[in-house]
Amino acid sequence: MCTATSAGRHLVVGISSLALTQAEEQFLHRVQPAGVILFSRNIQDPDQVQALIASVRDRIAPTCTIWLDQEGGRVQRLRDPFTRFPSPWQWAVRAERQPERAIELARLAGQVCGMELATMGIGINCAPVLDIREPGANPVIGERAFGDTPQGVVVRAGAWLEGLQAQGVMAVGKHFPGHGAAQADSHQSLPTITGSRAELEQWEWVPFKALLARLPALMTAHLVASGLGEEPATWSRLLLQDILRQEWGYQGLVVSDALEMGALSGPLAERACRAVQAGCDIVLCCTGRLEDNAATLAGVTQAVDAMTGTQKERLDERIIQTLAPYCPAPGDWRALLRQPEYGRAREQLEAVVEENRQADPTESLH
Repeated sequence: MCTATSAGRHLVVGISSLALTQAEEQFLHRVQPAGVILFSRNIQDPDQVQALIASVRDRIAPTCTIWLDQEGGRVQRLRDPFTRFPSPWQWAVRAERQPERAIELARLAGQVCGMELATMGIGINCAPVLDIREPGANPVIGERAFGDTPQGVVVRAGAWLEGLQAQGVMAVGKHFPGHGAAQADSHQSLPTITGSRAELEQWEWVPFKALLARLPALMTAHLVASGLGEEPATWSRLLLQDILRQEWGYQGLVVSDALEMGALSGPLAERACRAVQAGCDIVLCCTGRLEDNAATLAGVTQAVDAMTGTQKERLDERIIQTLAPYCPAPGDWRALLRQPEYGRAREQLEAVVEENRQADPTESLH
């Protein structure tokens, strides 16, 4: 039988508050999950965050990855005293008049983001968004997109990715097979994208395929691509194994979006089991509730128990080898804020935020 520890390698969990509870400490020590993902409920100030990360690291060995959503704009967990990042869409706006400058700034945003995350002890960023902004679609993507054309997303998201990875932070591209055209928010309900496979190849899939070799991980979308079946992508063996692994030859990690989202149905254990069976190497449970983490673990354990020994070994090796370089220890964040190079880069990025605020006073990014 699969032990809880080996099943834990397929699991990234949320925690409830600003510090670990005793029950959470015991769970992390017993299960040894692949990582912990932080949200606003876990963040008060840099010292508190680093103390929390240190306590997590003390209980997960030999490696512990800390995950975060730090896209910029409205999806930004770390805030003051760190950089106010423009939304990725601002690089598309800038590209209309200064295409080369837009690429430079996107790369700079990734670089500064990576500097801040690595210094804090956060090794994995659930970004960049590779979805294409579509007119009339649900606004859940909107300004999170790097462009409204495939090539625009490739160029600017690719530059941001380059900047982030230069600082030793792992990127997770999202949301495969493409969320930009969805008419519903998958946090609330199950969307459908209606393009044929040929149409997906020519539009939604272009950024994913172009950047695939540079992405250590891809995150699934909880949506149905009706031209390719009736299952949500997170549960689709066709998308995750036949296309992504076999046809495209992807060697990185496949990571589920948060399993508790409203797009999926059924108990968390069932959701987790189906995701792993379909081809997700890692599943995310982000509620911060210990009972949800335990239920997700049970589903992962069920799926892993059904695998052959060779399958388990290959999966474990893929996960361990991919995540091992992305476990930075918390560093001196105050020293980072004093660095002249960092300060100059930050000023350029925050000037873009201010320009945008003046152009649209109703928009608040921070």
